[in-house]
Amino acid sequence: MIILQFSIKSLFNNQWPLLLAFFIPGFILAGIYIVQGVYPFGNSSLLTVDLGQQYVDFFSYYRQTFYEDPSSFFYSFSKAIGGDMVGLWAYYLTSPFNLIFLIFPQSQISLAITCLTLLKISLAGLSFGWLLKKSFNGHGFILAAFSVSYALMGYTIVNQLNVMWLDGLIFLPLIAMGIEILLFERKGLTYSLFLALALFSNYYIAYMICLFLVGYFVFRLVGMSYLPKLTFKQKIKANLSSILLFGWHSLLGAGLSAFLLLPTFYSLLKSKASYTKLIFDWDFSFPFHEMLSKLMIGAFNFDQMPSGYPNIFIGSLALISFGFYFSNRSFPLRERITGLLLIVFFVVSMNLKAFNMVWHALQYPIWYPYRFSFVVCFFMILNGYRSFMKMHGLRPLETFFSVILITIIGISVYENEYDFIQPSQIVLTIVFSLLIIFMLIIKPQRYYWLPFIFFLVTLIEMGANAQIDLSRLSYVKQDSFSTYQHLLNSDISTIKNKDSDFYRIEKTFSRSKNDSFQANFPSVSHFSSTFEREIPNFFGHLGLPVGDGFVSYSNGTLLTDSILGIKYYISEQNELYRGPQGKTGLLKKTSLLEKIENNQTANSINTSFQLSLIQTKPDLRAYQPFHESDKTVLYENPYALPILFGSNKEILNIKPISNQPIQFQEDILRSLAGLSNKTELFIPTVFDTTVYQNVSVSHSSQNQSYVKQIFNEDASVTFQFKPETNDSYYLTLDPNVKEEDVTFYLNGIPFTQYSTYRDLLVLNLAHLNKDDTITFKVALKKSSLSLKDFELYRLDQKLFSSAIKKLQQNNLTIENQSNTLIQGNLTIQPDQQLLFTSIPYSQGWSALVDGVPVETKKALNSLLVIPIKSGKHSITLKYQTPWLKEGIILTIIVVGVLLLTHLIEKKVAYCNIYERGYSE
Repeated sequence: MIILQFSIKSLFNNQWPLLLAFFIPGFILAGIYIVQGVYPFGNSSLLTVDLGQQYVDFFSYYRQTFYEDPSSFFYSFSKAIGGDMVGLWAYYLTSPFNLIFLIFPQSQISLAITCLTLLKISLAGLSFGWLLKKSFNGHGFILAAFSVSYALMGYTIVNQLNVMWLDGLIFLPLIAMGIEILLFERKGLTYSLFLALALFSNYYIAYMICLFLVGYFVFRLVGMSYLPKLTFKQKIKANLSSILLFGWHSLLGAGLSAFLLLPTFYSLLKSKASYTKLIFDWDFSFPFHEMLSKLMIGAFNFDQMPSGYPNIFIGSLALISFGFYFSNRSFPLRERITGLLLIVFFVVSMNLKAFNMVWHALQYPIWYPYRFSFVVCFFMILNGYRSFMKMHGLRPLETFFSVILITIIGISVYENEYDFIQPSQIVLTIVFSLLIIFMLIIKPQRYYWLPFIFFLVTLIEMGANAQIDLSRLSYVKQDSFSTYQHLLNSDISTIKNKDSDFYRIEKTFSRSKNDSFQANFPSVSHFSSTFEREIPNFFGHLGLPVGDGFVSYSNGTLLTDSILGIKYYISEQNELYRGPQGKTGLLKKTSLLEKIENNQTANSINTSFQLSLIQTKPDLRAYQPFHESDKTVLYENPYALPILFGSNKEILNIKPISNQPIQFQEDILRSLAGLSNKTELFIPTVFDTTVYQNVSVSHSSQNQSYVKQIFNEDASVTFQFKPETNDSYYLTLDPNVKEEDVTFYLNGIPFTQYSTYRDLLVLNLAHLNKDDTITFKVALKKSSLSLKDFELYRLDQKLFSSAIKKLQQNNLTIENQSNTLIQGNLTIQPDQQLLFTSIPYSQGWSALVDGVPVETKKALNSLLVIPIKSGKHSITLKYQTPWLKEGIILTIIVVGVLLLTHLIEKKVAYCNIYERGYSE
């Protein structure tokens, strides 16, 4: 016990500046969370923007992978209709700090995110402090002050919602420390290891770090002071040796992560990189002086997230000290000139669109602009610290010009009237700046209390900036998230308890497009930056809302539901989906009271909670309801096809058709079932009547235009028809018609449609509505509206049911199934030559038919099919991540080479040619 107390006391006495660097940023941010009421301190959560729409669901999947199904690390059917997961892991989930999610239950995932955010920001302060201590003789309150500036800089506060990017902030100072060791001790192990760790944690941010390191290494090399009596030739030789050492260990660092980087690179070729267009725009994004606005305290609002200026706020102490770096003669002139060229390059990069694109891996960022600005802040803060430690007070001329410059900047920002800056923020910034200048003037007096005042002023300023920034975000209610999470988990559990086979589940509502990851079920909807391009293209051709990186399954038809194996549907409570007889006695209803009685806490039930609807789907009436709660109804689809079934080889000849989703769907089913090309599944139908209100109409062969007659009054067009059968009726909608243009009503009730789409959509208007009058009202929000390809179709239910019944005759029995393995038996009919799967085609999938390897093929430009003969067969499908084996082999080789290199570097005596003294 005495030894333990002594160790703790010794640790505090020796490392208290590092302890401050670690704990103070976390305490400041935690205090702000308490004020903002962030869970667990209130009913707000950090689950906003991408953190709420992507990351939180992936974090739940992270837990599931470790605790339930490790195979989902490589492949998952929760990713749309299936997809490789290594690329997604590399971008979102490989941070070693994510292990914190294994400690918390899924119900407390938002609390885990809050703790993870606090931990990472604290570690950023600690790593920067460690760099200062080990490489630049950092100590005391000044070390802590600059570390807090780094941990709580504007970039960190604004981008903390992108929690996976924060790893780069933690590892960058450690990589820089590795460069210092490499230069002064000629040992590169530390540099290689931390570079590899950064690449492993998040290759995207690490890519930006790698670009920065090239310039930073040159900057440090140019600034080296040589030992006396070295000849020019010796200096050149030593510098070449340092450059080769840097390049060699950079390669080794990348090679250590090859086991992840190689399969990730393959994944990128199929996803994010496939959208890359190497068109360089040499225009500037904004006048350079407008960047000065981001030097003000609290220079942020929500509009700065989708598009704005670089986040470069680092606090007055770091900024002013960095400014005086260029006039500080303690540093060689060649170094200061190199530093000036670097900072000019950084400033140009944050404005010139072509350079900005290069920094972002040759793609312009969508939201969160200038994501690399943290390396600029690191460069300024680090050299601000070095400058501060070598400052011997401010000369009168320096003081005069600095005060004038601060005043000019304040006036310039004030006159531009930025919507994210109030006059009080400018005044506050000037006050802090003048206070720092005053303390720099008296710095030579070496007052013992002065370092603490520097530290205290920095805490207050950085805390004020963080508070203002975070107060301008909208926070999602924690109880809404928890209620939805509980509701979805309950419904999915009900379905899984009923059916243990493979199937997909979809919904008429969503919290995010990644709900399938949150509750662990196969689905279709998905959103991520690593989404394979072919899948959104495929679904766009089918008439669903898609974009670069997402699919929203909100416009499925009976046909697409069937082919994709969507066996179960979850809808909101909606009388529109009831059959003609209304509620049936087969439904098992679970009330909120019953949930509470079943050991569910009352706090998890939010009685005012409303589901966020994404579609109106009358053809749910074709499915059988089997369970309901107060909020939802569960349906079983009798037409759902299994994940594998026999098909006619004609499907190989079908190609996606742009903006003809009805024709494409018809061609697919016709080809799968071997039906005649003349078979008509979707029959064109006309509206019986059209009612106009306050509009004038003009027609062309494919286009109808409507113009308001009286601008300030309501205007609408109402289309009416009376179904002659109980079949499903579908309407195609031009993608140019957006939510801001119109409001839709079906039979007088608002018609829900997912708002983001780029292809011709298919809307469902009726099912089991024979002889009912169906009205579809289009209310104009603007002065005019153009409707192109606005066509009504009837699905021949009898023909559809017959074709599906034929395809269901394979009697598939799955004996063994995981995310990477499917084994089963089935019977192929005489007129079927292919085994069709609703699995995306990938080189990673291999197939065995009766134990014999068979070459896979691609159908519909996206799906996996396998040649097969009629009769009974055993089938094995196995997935192996492309380039994973090669990556592992390369990593093993590099580990050996790095160990050998390290042993050589330890044994070979070196002559230290650089002096440290100037930088301490």
